Amino acid sequence: MRRRELLFGLAAGWPGETALFDGVTFRNFRTPTQETGPEVSWWIHDGMLESIADARRQCDLWTAESYERFDLRFEWMVSPGANTGIKYLIQAQATDHLKDAQGEFLHETSLGFEFQLVDDESRAGADSPLHASGALYNYLPPVERAAKRAGEWNTGRLVVRQSEVEHWINGRKVLAFGLRSEELMKALALRKVGSARMLEKLEKRKTAIAFQHHESRVGFRGITVEVI
Repeated sequence: MRRRELLFGLAAGWPGETALFDGVTFRNFRTPTQETGPEVSWWIHDGMLESIADARRQCDLWTAESYERFDLRFEWMVSPGANTGIKYLIQAQATDHLKDAQGEFLHETSLGFEFQLVDDESRAGADSPLHASGALYNYLPPVERAAKRAGEWNTGRLVVRQSEVEHWINGRKVLAFGLRSEELMKALALRKVGSARMLEKLEKRKTAIAFQHHESRVGFRGITVEVI
């Protein structure tokens, strides 16, 4: 049976691959604090997960299970100006009190590595190669810009092995790095923030995978994972 025919089933296209999103429920997902359900920040329609951009409690969407070595595949789309990412090797979570034109809102966020996904033509995506789609956000740039324009669907793939990581967009490997590589250690050392220190230590290796809520409208579908 073909992979595309199984994306919303319990199994996916090859032995060991499992569909995380069934197209209709949040059954394999939770919020970081679990004080609320995902539906306060996300909704499901037309077989996809979509963030509620103006939600008053904006929660990253965590997988219910934790993973250490995995091959995650997914489809993603950002609206014009939108920004999101896949967080992995999560070392902590935080609840921030933020403000917008409507007043205060809460943001449950994930502190870990981020596979950046963004409208590359927006200010957030174009200001630095470290913020382009496919980057290890704030630390390592992609070797090329492979994402489509905002409003179009892309494919993504995140591979985390014992000591190596790969970011893929639309069938292109746009970034590969070692978790203890000199390149990464130098990039982390340049950032004088607590999250970089946590990522240097990398005390947690088996964690949830998070789909980031970033105050904008983004969509995900066809999400599968294989433990490797």
